[in-house]
Amino acid sequence: MGIGCVSGEMGIYIIRHEESMKILQVSTYDIRGGAARATYRLHRGLRGMDQDSCMLVKHKDTNDDFVSAVGQALETETGEDAFFLEGPIQEHYINANRTDVSNTLFSLPYPGYDISRSPLVREADIINLHWISDFQSPVTLNQIFALGKPVVWTLHDQWAFTGGCHYSAGCEGYGTGCNQCPQLAEDPFFLPQTILHDKEELFKNANLTIVTPSRWMGRCARESRLFKSLRVEVIPNSLETGLYSPIPKEQAKERLELPADTVTLLFGAIDGAEKRKGFAELMGAVGSCLENEFFQKLLKKDQLRLLCFGNPNDQLESMGVPVVSLGRLGTDEEIREAYSAADVFLLPSLEDNLPNTILESMSCATPVVAFHVGGVPDMVSDGVTGFLVKAFDTREMGEAIVSLSLDSEKRSAMGNACRERVLKDYALDVQASNYLKLYDDLLRQDPPSTTDTSGSAKSTDGMENDTAVPPAPTPGYLDVTLGPRMDAVYDDLLFHALKSFAPHVQEKWNMSELDRVERLEQVKSLARLLDTCEADREARLEQLKICEADRADRLDLINSLSKNNNKKVTKQLEACLSEIEELKQQLHHERQRALTAEQGWQVLESSQVVRKARRVGFIKLEKPDFLKKDED
Repeated sequence: MGIGCVSGEMGIYIIRHEESMKILQVSTYDIRGGAARATYRLHRGLRGMDQDSCMLVKHKDTNDDFVSAVGQALETETGEDAFFLEGPIQEHYINANRTDVSNTLFSLPYPGYDISRSPLVREADIINLHWISDFQSPVTLNQIFALGKPVVWTLHDQWAFTGGCHYSAGCEGYGTGCNQCPQLAEDPFFLPQTILHDKEELFKNANLTIVTPSRWMGRCARESRLFKSLRVEVIPNSLETGLYSPIPKEQAKERLELPADTVTLLFGAIDGAEKRKGFAELMGAVGSCLENEFFQKLLKKDQLRLLCFGNPNDQLESMGVPVVSLGRLGTDEEIREAYSAADVFLLPSLEDNLPNTILESMSCATPVVAFHVGGVPDMVSDGVTGFLVKAFDTREMGEAIVSLSLDSEKRSAMGNACRERVLKDYALDVQASNYLKLYDDLLRQDPPSTTDTSGSAKSTDGMENDTAVPPAPTPGYLDVTLGPRMDAVYDDLLFHALKSFAPHVQEKWNMSELDRVERLEQVKSLARLLDTCEADREARLEQLKICEADRADRLDLINSLSKNNNKKVTKQLEACLSEIEELKQQLHHERQRALTAEQGWQVLESSQVVRKARRVGFIKLEKPDFLKKDED
């Protein structure tokens, strides 16, 4: 028997299950983007509480065996319709037709993947939808609702209850029908209104419960035309508090090669050009900071840095504060290091749900300065875990930044409060427990059928499936079926979109043709050069053959001359050796004669007769010349 403890407004609840729930989280991505990461954290939190949670996604980036991606087989008969929906209508009726009110995503909810036949879907006790844009359509959602299972939809933005915008930029048209959408410059076919009507029609009688991470999103959902009659619960997101734990500031700064005495202001955004992210307001706030003399002193002492991660705006360098770009942070360790190295985290978003960045910053004991918008006040307590300022008030934000930049004790106290708040309210098990309580409540109201079908949770031998076994790959079927209102205007809408799409295609065709002609000329030029090179190669090859033949002839001649010369030289050498030998013998003979003569002269000169004759002067005996030469 599985037992789970959860806390609620009425105290502690004990949830008992004969077996763990089969919970399916459905999301376009598993970890790519903030919504996906929030979904994956819920999945991990549930599995950490011994629940059979799996994820079904369109794009898988993790190595998690319990995350399954649909097989994205594009059936040939649906390819043309999918192209028209994703090409002319999305790109030209919507994307190229936006006003300057917002540049946040505005997406057509068609086509979608039919996952209703997936064993993961059919075996699930609870299906929890998340961010499913570009994955599910109102039609494919209707197929899921038709299974009769309890479905929870966690809203990571407003797309679920609008006519296409992911954030409404202050518009409340989703409460009345999305008429006259301020985000589309021209809308002759009332596309947002049409989409919202289709959602109303296809979501009728759905066993659907809405969950929002923030109270602000909860209010929006309750005020929406689509969800106003549904149950709406607020369950905040969570994160891994053990992984996102603070590193000592000095140590974290050293890892990033920052001086320990530097005040670091951290800012990040996936797309700094998105107006909703408030980059222009951040620049205004920093500009206001630069008017403060004490802030200026920090700058002059080179004790101030602006850290940024993601893809911030190109104008970041013009802020007047030294910038250290961290790029895209690829691992949780890198993210933790960046937040720990920061003294203050800046979030200038003008519209947001429950940003993961604030949770990550607070979990790393870094206080936050942000606008009082969306779900931000749910996390940041003004004066306790950071500062909240009025939206668009860049001067007040600047004052808050200066206040924390110049007061290390206040930063430290707020950082400790941040960490305590996250441990208390935003740990994985806290979120998972709150979701389990909701799931259990829904299942008690509507117990799952025990009827055995081809998609039941029981195996054919009657034994329960092992929850530790990863799910099998899930087939996906692209469904281009449209809702009734959309289908009624589709042909005219497509024709209108094609009129703007055709010049675009023609322009691309002309550019492609021009490029083709240029490339063809390059090919011809290269072909001519190749022919010239080939002719030159043949000529050089012929010269090489001649040189090779001449070389062979010369080598033969050298070998022949070498052979003849060797014989002649050998004979001459032998004659020379013989003559030398004869000379040596003659020299030896002469030396013997000289030696005999020398000895005879010495005997004669030493005789008594010669000595007497010399004394009386009868004779003068001189040494022969050849003996004198020997002396010399």
